[in-house]
Amino acid sequence: MADRPSCEAGGGAAATTRSFPKIDRSRIYAVVPARAGSKGVRGKNVKDFCGKPLMAWAIENGLNSKHVARTFVSTDSDEYRQVAVKYGAEAPFLRPPEISHDTATDFQLFEHFLQWMKENEPADRQPSLLVQLRPTAPCLTVDVVDKAIERFLLHESEGYDSLRSVTPHDHEAFNMYFVEPLADDGNRLVPIISKAWHRERPSEVILEPQSVARQILPQIYWHNAYVDIIRPETIKEQGSVLGSRCLSFLMSADETIDIDTAEQWTAAEMRKQAQLAEN
Repeated sequence: MADRPSCEAGGGAAATTRSFPKIDRSRIYAVVPARAGSKGVRGKNVKDFCGKPLMAWAIENGLNSKHVARTFVSTDSDEYRQVAVKYGAEAPFLRPPEISHDTATDFQLFEHFLQWMKENEPADRQPSLLVQLRPTAPCLTVDVVDKAIERFLLHESEGYDSLRSVTPHDHEAFNMYFVEPLADDGNRLVPIISKAWHRERPSEVILEPQSVARQILPQIYWHNAYVDIIRPETIKEQGSVLGSRCLSFLMSADETIDIDTAEQWTAAEMRKQAQLAEN
């Protein structure tokens, strides 16, 4: 794993740098989203994974982090809430069903969390920085969590709105298109990436990346959803969890494993068992 330069929204264009209050190190809070109703693996967030409910591994990363002061679970299930409390998390509310469905967004989750905090906690207990730890990353280690937080704090004065963990991905996105539904007869191709820059000469703009040699195109990164860090101001002022300036945190592809299917779940358990054996 290694650090990388920042990645800013807008395809390489410089985004506006915002000014933020200094991050209070005693008010860095982790939030574990644990919605009931998973369809890929039923009851996924409380299903046994290497001897513990899946969500317990994310909770423990928050509790064991040397930077996280409080660890919350946001769930719509009273059963999940009880599991969260059993494993040491705070779960003082149930997330409303209207923001707990399949297509509910991270923004809705954090907007609700911040509103609950505002209504129920004093001003000196409001979060200064938020760390999202998803249950679907049980092989994530607390060491990686701490390194991500430390990277964000290192660049604190540079006005980043958020941080996301990413892994290198292949170049195929440059050759992908939407089919525009409202133009012509619904057959017009629209490139997903309309312009890029030269890998070795970043000031050189490439206006048609679909038609050049892949060797000169910049590296693409995939958001692996292992660690997200968000300033509360990004949510409240920009209505976003990404913002206009997102700091990258690079993880290697072999550190990342999904658990959306039964086969992936089995592979992840094998990975976790190997991790535990090393310790």
